[in-house]
Amino acid sequence: MKAAVLREVGKPLAIEDVQINKPGPHEVLIRTVAAGVCHSDLHFVEGSYPYPLPAVLGHESAGIVEQVGSEVRTVKPGDHVITCLSAFCGHCEHCLTGHLSRCVSPETKRE
Repeated sequence: MKAAVLREVGKPLAIEDVQINKPGPHEVLIRTVAAGVCHSDLHFVEGSYPYPLPAVLGHESAGIVEQVGSEVRTVKPGDHVITCLSAFCGHCEHCLTGHLSRCVSPETKRE
């Protein structure tokens, strides 16, 4: 698959072929149909958000679920989805009152 890869802070992104592993227990593999590189990605390029390199940028995308990890219960292969930088559960008090960025559900924590 092709991806916008940041190899060095302050340098242009390189469009490269990257290898994708099978999804982990809480991960989803999406066949990307459209993706954008936004201002938060620019922060990574500028070094404002330190992050281990190389890094694939472009977290705003739309596509179709190809595979799901063993613990994924909210989507299935074939579902059309959009991606978001922030993870949220969708059913805690914060999510239900429109404050998705405040979600503290254990479901959204990374392993």
